[in-house]
Amino acid sequence: MNRSHCRIWILVAAALVTAACAQQPPAPPPDTRAADEAAIRAAVKDWSASAQAKDAAKFASFYTDDAVLLLEDAPDMKGKAALREGIAGMMQDPNFALSFEATGVEVARSGDLAYEEGTYSLTMSDPKTKKPATETGAYVVIWKKQADGSWKVHRDVPVSDPPAAPAK
Repeated sequence: MNRSHCRIWILVAAALVTAACAQQPPAPPPDTRAADEAAIRAAVKDWSASAQAKDAAKFASFYTDDAVLLLEDAPDMKGKAALREGIAGMMQDPNFALSFEATGVEVARSGDLAYEEGTYSLTMSDPKTKKPATETGAYVVIWKKQADGSWKVHRDVPVSDPPAAPAK
């Protein structure tokens, strides 16, 4: 092969490399945030209904297997089995009542994570008086999209409102 043929092959190779580098990156995945937000909002309604029905198994089914519930003044509940057991114990309280409502849902552009903010009301028996005692507060929940496209709770962080100031 003479030098001019080598040069031609080098130019052809350089052109192919340049063309390969100039190709457009793959298109981003479709933006499904609106549909994901609607799915999460629907799940929140079903999840709250399961609490009102005192259905611990269904309530726990909204969590990922490695979920964590971070409660004030209590050990963290880690994993679906611990959550199911802890929630079932709470639901045994004759005064148990839990309701919550999302005030905002934000889905990541990547479509794999989302967070929800909301308010809640929890009534349990006061340990001393055995009378109903209601706590209200706000919460943040981190949702994680599952392989099947469903959304599950990965982290659940309720924060109670401060106690009401005593009447003067």
